[in-house]
Amino acid sequence: MKKKLRISVLGLELIFGAVVFGAVMCFVNSYNGYREFKNELEVIYGTVTEQFAQTAATYVDGDKIDHWLTDGADEEWKETTRRLVDITEAAEIVYVAVMKVSADYSHRIYVFDTVNHKEVNSKVYELGFRQSLEKKTADYIEKLRDILEQGKSTSMFSYKKGGGHVTSSVPLYNSAGKPCAIVSVYKPMHEIKAYKKRFLKSIIIWALVVTVVFVALYALFLYLGIIRPILFVTEETSHFAEHHGELTGILKKVHGRNEIGKLAKSVEKMSLDMNRYIEDLTHATAEKERLGAELNVAKKIQAEMLPRVFPPYDNHKEVELFASMEPAREVGGDFYDFYMLDDDHFAVVVGDVSGKGVPAALFMVITKTLLKDTAAHEHDPAKVFEHVNQLLCEGNESGLFVTCWMGILTLSTGELRFANAGHNAPLIAQNGEIKYLTTKPNLMLAGMDGVSYTTHSTKLSIGDRLFIYTDGVTEATNASNELYGENRLITVMKYAINKSSKEILDIVRTDIDEFVDDAPQFDDITMLEMSYLGKKV
Repeated sequence: MKKKLRISVLGLELIFGAVVFGAVMCFVNSYNGYREFKNELEVIYGTVTEQFAQTAATYVDGDKIDHWLTDGADEEWKETTRRLVDITEAAEIVYVAVMKVSADYSHRIYVFDTVNHKEVNSKVYELGFRQSLEKKTADYIEKLRDILEQGKSTSMFSYKKGGGHVTSSVPLYNSAGKPCAIVSVYKPMHEIKAYKKRFLKSIIIWALVVTVVFVALYALFLYLGIIRPILFVTEETSHFAEHHGELTGILKKVHGRNEIGKLAKSVEKMSLDMNRYIEDLTHATAEKERLGAELNVAKKIQAEMLPRVFPPYDNHKEVELFASMEPAREVGGDFYDFYMLDDDHFAVVVGDVSGKGVPAALFMVITKTLLKDTAAHEHDPAKVFEHVNQLLCEGNESGLFVTCWMGILTLSTGELRFANAGHNAPLIAQNGEIKYLTTKPNLMLAGMDGVSYTTHSTKLSIGDRLFIYTDGVTEATNASNELYGENRLITVMKYAINKSSKEILDIVRTDIDEFVDDAPQFDDITMLEMSYLGKKV
């Protein structure tokens, strides 16, 4: 009796689920079919009505709109009205209206308004009739803007008990090719009600028939192919748990090669698989901890590779400088560097390797080393980039690339020579003004062999500042998926213009944290701020 009860309960649950599923599918299919049917009708009616509106627009001379509104109707206006009446009657349109909208979208003035003779209750607006738009919705006004300012056509549908209608509006152009008025066509959809009834009746009947047949066949299949084998498996696994892995052999009654048959055969090796899984999980946990420890070491090594002594040189007070790099992961692809090339030339570099993690970090180490080694005997930033680009392109099977900005400052004169390999333009503060040091950037490093780079030059005066950063700053994203952006960065820099280099970086970083709030950091954030203090004599 106990076994029969279990079979009955499980069978009823599964069959009830099949009935519910069938009913839901019946509703979903009917709804989707009706929605597609409605969409197709709207496409047909919208296309046809838009074509009528476009045809009506060809009857109206856009250059005469203001003339008619000022001087009144003339023979051409009357002839145009007759032609619009003809298309209204022939196409079974309720009305065709040509309207000019005020510049502030507060009202519209009718130029033409034709009404089908069958519409006895519809009012015809005379030439020059002024109609307020103040009670119209913001969406309605936005559609008017799209028509007049962007030349878009629009169709709006409305459904009532008797069927529905579509109103299509298109721009009317003058001879200069600019929209000067709106042509609207209102067409009823008398047939739609009958179409909907026939369609819904047909699809619901067929859906019910298919659902009933499906549930009947599915119930039989459930019992023979699923319910009974599942009960066998349930009894055997219960016995397995209660008797320390001992099996009764009842699973031999389960035949077939489907998932239930495979499950029955798998129970016999459940204990072995479980023990093996626990052993593998223990090993994986230990391996994860080992990798985490190694990544922490790699993070420390990467941080130690970047200059961290500020101010950088006790015997060169010409520059005040501070920099920071915060990777999005344990290690990152951003880097900065600065070094004396000789007693009068100071080089500063900021770069960003594509990608993240260990591959980007390794490519960053190679790039940073090549830039410094090349700059030791070449003081032209463009030449440095060309040489390093050639070396990076050799065997770059990983497809990584680097955006980079490099500047070489002559300490005695303040001349700054720089090159930009696809990097963000830095900010420069001069004469109390902060702006982007914008030049046409060249291609990033390792992007293509044989690329030429351009060296630019600017003159720094005492007190001028340079802020170099990677796109992790301006592309920092908050929970609303909004970017921090260049405008906010320049606003913060204006506020901090009189601060020290370290204070500026702290202020910018604090502002970024306040902007992103709890959103995770997706990209490395690197900043370098340098002030030119002049050659001491």
